Amino acid sequence: MNKLTAWFKSIQFILGLQSQDESLPDTKEILIPIRNGVLRADCYLPKSKSLGTIVTINGLAPLGNRDPRFIIVNKSLQKIGFTVVSPFYEEICDYKISLRNIEDIKDSILFISNQKEICTAGKVSIFSPSFSGSLSLIAASDKQIAERINCICAIGAYANVEDIIENLFANQNLDEYGRMILLLNFLPISIGKNESLFKAIKLTTLDNYYKSKDLYLKPHYQKMKQVDRLFFDQLKNDPEFRIRHWNVILKKGGKNRELLTALSVTNHIETLKLPILLIHGLKDDVVPANESSLLHNKLIHQGVESKLCITTLISHGDTGFNAMTLLELPKLITSFSFFFLKALDQKN
Repeated sequence: MNKLTAWFKSIQFILGLQSQDESLPDTKEILIPIRNGVLRADCYLPKSKSLGTIVTINGLAPLGNRDPRFIIVNKSLQKIGFTVVSPFYEEICDYKISLRNIEDIKDSILFISNQKEICTAGKVSIFSPSFSGSLSLIAASDKQIAERINCICAIGAYANVEDIIENLFANQNLDEYGRMILLLNFLPISIGKNESLFKAIKLTTLDNYYKSKDLYLKPHYQKMKQVDRLFFDQLKNDPEFRIRHWNVILKKGGKNRELLTALSVTNHIETLKLPILLIHGLKDDVVPANESSLLHNKLIHQGVESKLCITTLISHGDTGFNAMTLLELPKLITSFSFFFLKALDQKN
């Protein structure tokens, strides 16, 4: 594949993302052994000889690899000639943020890259949006894992997890879905256990995901104790209240501090060496675009082959492009062509 061919593949890919067909095609399901169990994965096999293998890693969404938007991404990659392996990461899909997320990604990369029938070259490329984009970058900072990866495309990734959490807690106008996921994971550090409260937070997250107006939350909310309702309402509506709890979280040490440190890409960036494409929506209301700019600057400073595309054509980790903004399309096409060239199986 030359640069011109990669450019046309990029156009085909972007056009494919405009599809409204969210149905799951015929896929081959495989099981991926990981240290804590087994992951299911869908394999999208191209009709002609595979150009290479791309592992797509879903973001924090309950449907995971079978989120309708993600199915469209996978089919678009398949149609331009790549083998796509898309695991269902149970912990990530259950909104659980932990170091296990990174280990699961590492284990799946090692396993997939060893399967000759779906990865003939023994190396994969990674396509991952949002939170998982950052997790993928952290996983790739491990030398053993990096040896199995050709390149990474991270969409809407963050650099410093503490900055993102504080930003979402402090700014009421930012995305509630992302804020609720972070509260679900980090608020227990401040207040301990409260089953009813955290159930309300999770149900609100599901209402945001499915765009159902309090359908999940309302029945539970009506049964909550008054004190828990008041606390929940403050969490939803009062930035100063959230920041007070965030400050408590930051003061906690031990494993809590280790988790925040381990989840920040900037703490791993010195060992990242492989080609990286960073794409970010200019108006991202979860992770500001300057997070990708920061990552890109650090990577370039280290001599890493990295490309940055900040665009109005996408929102946070969402690859449904608005083709109305034609002036920005060439930049996006060129960016994806960089990724597809690097993702190419060198035996082709």
